[in-house]
Amino acid sequence: MKALFISPISPFESIGGVERYVLNLINYFKNRDDIKTFLILPTSEKSHKKIEGNMTIYYDNNLLIPRIITPSSNMMQKEQGFADLVESIITEHGIDVICAENLLSGSTAGYSFRLNMIAMTHNIPLMLRLHVYAEKPLEVAMVNKLMWDHLSCVSKSVAGDCFQKGADVNKLSTDYLGVNTLDFKPLKNKKSSLKKELGFDEKTKIVLTAGRIITGSKNMLREKGMINLIEAFSRISPRYPNWRLLIGVAKAADSLKVEFDAAYEMLHGYIKINNIGSKTIVKMFELDQMPHVYQGSDVLVLPAEKNETLGQIFLEAMACGLPVIGAKTGGMPEIISDNYSGYLVQPNDPIILAQRIERILTDQKLRDDFIMHGHETVTEKFTAKKQFSDFHSLLKSIEKKNY
Repeated sequence: MKALFISPISPFESIGGVERYVLNLINYFKNRDDIKTFLILPTSEKSHKKIEGNMTIYYDNNLLIPRIITPSSNMMQKEQGFADLVESIITEHGIDVICAENLLSGSTAGYSFRLNMIAMTHNIPLMLRLHVYAEKPLEVAMVNKLMWDHLSCVSKSVAGDCFQKGADVNKLSTDYLGVNTLDFKPLKNKKSSLKKELGFDEKTKIVLTAGRIITGSKNMLREKGMINLIEAFSRISPRYPNWRLLIGVAKAADSLKVEFDAAYEMLHGYIKINNIGSKTIVKMFELDQMPHVYQGSDVLVLPAEKNETLGQIFLEAMACGLPVIGAKTGGMPEIISDNYSGYLVQPNDPIILAQRIERILTDQKLRDDFIMHGHETVTEKFTAKKQFSDFHSLLKSIEKKNY
């Protein structure tokens, strides 16, 4: 079997949950002998090809979508360049199935239209994997009306949203993301050096949040719950002088520097308004640093108001033995069982959120229970090995269906 994956989001260009998923995808399929895989990723460099085990990765400059207004002739040229690459891979390697990862997000409609036509022409089954909700009318139309043979959703929340907006239920499936438990695991027999690196003593408690502060050009501070968390932390920090708020900010693509800088400045503004500047650190971490960050923190809090389709960050934190607090929105309740493996709060309620943070950092038995149950949840259901094995089977079933 030969499968072609296409992702307009690359872990080598930006940082986030989808980027982590793409890295896990590479690490899983490059070592498989029973499937030969090809992957197209965007690059800001010159287009080139690299072989990773049994996976060939094409870094395509045509798939890097400009964030500024671009003449239509230039976009058509980039779309055609992308289409030519897909055609050449199909012709040279005889692709059996194509999986488009999140193609609605970060790309123009022309890429999806051209990919659909290519798949139809070559009679190749085509899957759209949805990491986001289809929100704009054009995105909904692209999900419902284009010739996708299957719609794979990263959570029941996304699948339900697609169904409510008119997607064919017979094409829908929920296929969760997984976490690489070889990298994300609890520390054993040694203490994390994170607090020392940040200039804290061992008695310091770290309240961690992390994620994108922009999606595309959109400011995400409120939707990710960061403003809510800042206000909640400001309510309890006077009583606990050794508690600190650590905000891990995801790197944005170079093309979004202006939007990123504006959101970054606004984040610091909210910190200043709430008088927690001396107790807050805003820091940018690379993807490979995150296990260390989770292992050295005391609780992860991400009370997103919406758009958290699953919450890869919770899986990673729970795998590292970190208790978590999420919100009762999106796919978060599919990961966190309230008062069992963590806390779920109503969005935009800083009073309750502050109470939950305080309880989780002061009640050792509750904390230990959350850690144990959270780790069990990940190892039983959300490992990358299990999820990609199941997804591999799905690819095989789509390849065989009606072809």
